[in-house]
Amino acid sequence: MNYPTNNFYEFESFQVDVKRRLLFYEGRPVPVTPKAFEILLELVQSGGRIVSKNELMTAVWPNCFVEEGNLAQNIFLLRRILGERKNEHKFIITLPGVGYRFAPDVKQSSTGPAIRKPGARSDHKISCIAVLPLKPVCRLETDLSLGVGIADALTTRLCNLKAVKVIPTSTVLRLIEPSQNPCLAASDLAIDALLDGFYQREGERLRVSMQLIRAGEGTMLWAEKFDALFTDHFAVQDSLSALVASALAETLDSLESPRLSVVRKTGLQRCS
Repeated sequence: MNYPTNNFYEFESFQVDVKRRLLFYEGRPVPVTPKAFEILLELVQSGGRIVSKNELMTAVWPNCFVEEGNLAQNIFLLRRILGERKNEHKFIITLPGVGYRFAPDVKQSSTGPAIRKPGARSDHKISCIAVLPLKPVCRLETDLSLGVGIADALTTRLCNLKAVKVIPTSTVLRLIEPSQNPCLAASDLAIDALLDGFYQREGERLRVSMQLIRAGEGTMLWAEKFDALFTDHFAVQDSLSALVASALAETLDSLESPRLSVVRKTGLQRCS
């Protein structure tokens, strides 16, 4: 895809950096997957017109055969990233059987967003973590208790790490609304980092992707994927929480400044 260089787009409180493939919210970087970013860019550059599903799939997955479900899953993820509430169409309007239209007014600029730099800190290590309920990749997933259960089991596991404090699940559910930007809310609550993730089920297989995000800045410090067999809720909560806690413990002590760790591919149940 050949986009013009040095282009920036603005809508609401978001800014899109085309050249560097970055999304910002009020000057803070927002984690977004590559395909979700490509879809967002297509919508932002559409000028408010309706973009058909075929047009999006051809642009985002050129020379590839993909199912329409892949597009729907990425649109769902993009809605979450932008902070849309359930059944709200503040940013992306769906026209059933046709395609999508980007709702906000978009401005094009030759200058980038004013990047907010974090305030001076004497200690860059992560000392307080909140585990967000895992979200389903598929919007048709009805068992949302699975995401909360894995987060709660992981919170319990992480409490055994003496180096960090972990916010109780009940507090996370009460104070951090899914519709708002969790990084900003966590910053206000003096939480150093958020452990966020998505899950996807296919038959007896369960895939979980996790990201450690520094609050306030929105920078991703660590990311990894895990596979597990789905036998029952309790078994998968225990196995996945043990895997994630073990992998995260190896990383926390070495984090001294915001950076993206390489996604590791070791371990029998981690994704290859």
